[in-house]
Amino acid sequence: GKVTEEEIIAHCKERMAAYKYPRQVEFVNEVPKTATGKFLRRALRKT
Repeated sequence: GKVTEEEIIAHCKERMAAYKYPRQVEFVNEVPKTATGKFLRRALRKT
């Protein structure tokens, strides 16, 4: 089934320190990557 934003955040809250868990979750179809296959974190922050 599909996972909701609330379920992901609740899961993280149970397993992470308060300052580490995400405040929001955004679902995307494709994650931008470099030529070597690493995630382009700068591009993710801008979206």
